Amino acid sequence: MSELQIQEITSLDYLVQMLEMAYRTEQMERVIHIADHLYSCTNDVYTQTQSLTAKNKKKRISINRPLVYYFGKSHLMKGLALQKLERYQESLKCIDRYQELGWFIGLDTEGVNVVENFRNFAKANRYAVLILMGHKDVLEEYIAFLLDHPEEIIPECITILEAAIVHGWKIEEDLKKILPLNEPFAMLEEAENVGLYVHYMYCLALYKISLCKNDAIDALINGIAVSCRINLESGFRKCCVLFESLRSEASEKQITQYKNILRGALSNEKNYAYISCHV
Repeated sequence: MSELQIQEITSLDYLVQMLEMAYRTEQMERVIHIADHLYSCTNDVYTQTQSLTAKNKKKRISINRPLVYYFGKSHLMKGLALQKLERYQESLKCIDRYQELGWFIGLDTEGVNVVENFRNFAKANRYAVLILMGHKDVLEEYIAFLLDHPEEIIPECITILEAAIVHGWKIEEDLKKILPLNEPFAMLEEAENVGLYVHYMYCLALYKISLCKNDAIDALINGIAVSCRINLESGFRKCCVLFESLRSEASEKQITQYKNILRGALSNEKNYAYISCHV
């Protein structure tokens, strides 16, 4: 769908679906464009609603969530896309916009909860952007926040590892605090959650390479095993490629584990097409 066609869409819920799909497929410039359009459409509805309220009239709106949610969602998704594009100052400006949505007139109980949720998202995402910018001084606060809000711990841990890799930080003691919270994700069946866990193992391996190649290889084996369990091709492939680059450093036990995982995958014919590593 072209940018011109997107401008013709006015359904707020459909625009949210488009936003999430564009983000999942890593089309960040498209996310920014859709987010701006979602904001514009939401603002139009809000303006019309307030105008009618002033005249003691009501506007019937067909939406699945409180209207304030769509304001927050547009800024949140744009901020995340800008973060991915490493446009950090712009991302911080978006965070400012969804951190405080209490200006919205006409909030009911559900709307108040939405505002509070976006306030928490803003706090977590501000920490994420700051550490990606190299502000290690906020890392301790960030981890304390995550321990109080563990529901988003995997993506946030990925961000911490990415920052540590880019800036050359040593964060062993910090990782010890949050690693135990990540293990349950390996047992989930939802591909999206498991995919995040596998990417986390991949980032952990990259981080560990310079510190302890044995730990890096163990993380890769874990990622490969979980990928095979749910046929997660992309996670399987990138972990295998990194493992092969470290094969000469692997112990006999680790190589045996790796071979056994691959043999198990090969026994499932539908996986055969994409398994090309040396067994």
